[in-house]
Amino acid sequence: MKYQRIQSHIEELSEQLVKNWPLYSFVTSNPLSGLEELHFEDAVTQLRNYISIEGYPSTSVFRQALLEDEINHKLIENHLLQKGITLSVEESLERMKLLEEQNEKEKVLGDVDRHLIKWLTVFMDQGSTEWNMPNREAGFYKAWREIASYDTSLPNREMLNALPKDSYAAIQEILSANDPENQREILKHHLMALPGWTGYIAYREENEHDWQKVSPVTLTDYLAVRLALYALFGQDIKHDGDTKNNKQQNEEDILKGAWLKAMEQTYQEKLFQKVSAGNKNGQSDTEESPEAQMVFCIDTRSERIRRAVEQAGPYQTFGYAGFFGIAMDYKHPEKNITNKSCPPIVNSAYLATEVTDESRTGKMETFDYYNNLRKALLRFRFTLKNNIPASFGYVESAGFFYGLALLLKTLVPDLVHRFFERITNYTGKPEWFSEVTLTHNEHEGNNAEQHLSTAERAGIAKAAFEAMGWQHFAPIVVWAGHGSETANNPFGSSLDCGACAGNKGRHNARVMARICNDTDVRNLLAAEYDIQIPDETWFVAAEHNTTTNHIELYDQQVPARFRQQVDELKKNLATAQVYANKEQFDIPAADAELTAREAARRASDWAETRPEWGLAGNASFIIGPRKLTSNLNLEARSFLHSYNWEKDPSGDQLTAILQGPMVVTQWINNHYYFSSVDNDHFGGGSKVTQNVTGKYGVVQGNGGDLRCGLPQESLQVDDSRQQHIPLRLTVLIQAPKERVESIIQKHNDTLGRLVQNEWIYLAVMDPQEGNTITSLNKIQRQQEEVESESMAIY
Repeated sequence: MKYQRIQSHIEELSEQLVKNWPLYSFVTSNPLSGLEELHFEDAVTQLRNYISIEGYPSTSVFRQALLEDEINHKLIENHLLQKGITLSVEESLERMKLLEEQNEKEKVLGDVDRHLIKWLTVFMDQGSTEWNMPNREAGFYKAWREIASYDTSLPNREMLNALPKDSYAAIQEILSANDPENQREILKHHLMALPGWTGYIAYREENEHDWQKVSPVTLTDYLAVRLALYALFGQDIKHDGDTKNNKQQNEEDILKGAWLKAMEQTYQEKLFQKVSAGNKNGQSDTEESPEAQMVFCIDTRSERIRRAVEQAGPYQTFGYAGFFGIAMDYKHPEKNITNKSCPPIVNSAYLATEVTDESRTGKMETFDYYNNLRKALLRFRFTLKNNIPASFGYVESAGFFYGLALLLKTLVPDLVHRFFERITNYTGKPEWFSEVTLTHNEHEGNNAEQHLSTAERAGIAKAAFEAMGWQHFAPIVVWAGHGSETANNPFGSSLDCGACAGNKGRHNARVMARICNDTDVRNLLAAEYDIQIPDETWFVAAEHNTTTNHIELYDQQVPARFRQQVDELKKNLATAQVYANKEQFDIPAADAELTAREAARRASDWAETRPEWGLAGNASFIIGPRKLTSNLNLEARSFLHSYNWEKDPSGDQLTAILQGPMVVTQWINNHYYFSSVDNDHFGGGSKVTQNVTGKYGVVQGNGGDLRCGLPQESLQVDDSRQQHIPLRLTVLIQAPKERVESIIQKHNDTLGRLVQNEWIYLAVMDPQEGNTITSLNKIQRQQEEVESESMAIY
């Protein structure tokens, strides 16, 4: 191929970019995932060759942790001595502060960056304007080349006509003056210069959604335009890099690395002591005769609501990844769009669509009428707001009503919330009058649009029950997805279910409940897999609202014989909501009305910068039976996945958990970590100065790189105090140590490198050794030391 070298470079480098998902389906991921083959510290150092990042918490975070007893004084001294540092704790803290100030740099956008961002913004717009950039269907480079000559702010515009029409040819022509050995490095510098934009372009290339068909953009196009702009501005395309790899920076990293490990070890010791003490004391468990069982997502917020549910009644809870093992897309009947509803690392094999329940057509007709009316009004408003002649009159006529709405949302947001709840109750929801049906997705070839066989549906249920180590069934079993509710929050989808690709999890729950209620599926589970679901058991779908802690049961089709039990469950879930809200909002008295008002205010107050904390504080992932943690308050900092090692002699279920949910939780943890330690490069900036661009992303002020992480308000209580203390993920597994070691060694290229390179800390609670806890990171490091000594001898 003529441009094979350039193409292979771009394909290879694209794997090192973190996909930046759009706002309406925001997904957390490790910003340094492309460097996981390196040790954590080396990955931070290497990335600094391209962008001037911070890789460790700030001095103020360490000082806060010290004051709040979140970091052990003696552990700091030990880790400093291991690094050969003889400074005292306070001296090292002051030295870090001084180095931090000396190494501080401010990123300044150059002429090329400003022009490139301007063109990217107008090209990739997704309907926020009436007038679109011409010729978008030709692709970014060709469209830009055609009309850039009309941009009077560009110098040397006469050079545009001489540029090749093909993006590959343009890149090759501009690179031709450089040695072939240096070309890959040059391309990498330019791809890393604006990682938010290139990450979003990489997402667009990988996910062929509708807007990519309207305005196709590729990393090749991006590089062609960027390098062409360098030529127009007469700038050298070679970079020295905005690096911070100097002696002072290395010293700062060493000090901060020691403090970080001390802080992480302090958390681990407290966690391990708590779990070990709870295990020795024994846990009260309703395993033998629960009145209901509820399956929640492994999300850290589920830890709080699970405790509240268990406190409210004789109920048993489980933890399982919130897409419930159903790799599906969901076709939304209201918005007429299709969203991914499973983890980003999983291909969507199935498509879920709504099918109307014939007995409820009256409710459907009411919903359709008001939904169509709402859409018409929104289209009319959009036209008036964005059409230049009409916009002036629109502002004059509608200004009063907008002002009144803002006033009400500011002064009485809880009343506004209740008002819209009443409207929803009147117009209805699709979940109330339809069922979700599952078919094969269109990329499944000959199986496209075919319904799943009984065996396929039974396989989904079997995988879930076996992964959780399920032993018996209560009369009512609830699959509870989760979603958030916020107002005026561009990053609202980051508070929804990460396992459902930043969407709400209720649809996966509804699919799972329907599968488990199917008689043919139950018969096959009993005959083939010895999973006996009694006739006296009924499955119900639900959604946990993580802002208000309300759990809505989708019980419209529950048989009459289960009605009394479901109604009793609803009453107790309302009590659980009060318990959870009291803790979440730090309200002294368990006043149901007070907690309800505060929850409603947070959900609907357009001025609320922190509607909920999301997964802030996440620090550990515990894999084991519920009785391991049921009496413990883990402060909503732990992901909890149900697992019974005795039910998994082959280790297959544990392998699946480690390769799937654990990898995703590591992404979430690192997303929060890097958003905290360097919000400028990896976060969302301040909500005060955020602006939504093109309906797909956020920038600070009127430009800059596309933000790819969490806003400061999701991480900090205020300017001086952190809500999320950045720690790498600690994974604790209750299983035989040999079993875990075997899995890690077998998958050394994926799971092993996360442990060896300290992206996670892995510990095993061995039930065959008195539940003693052993760190596998230490074992691995000892093995590496022996190997290095052997190499030195030879």
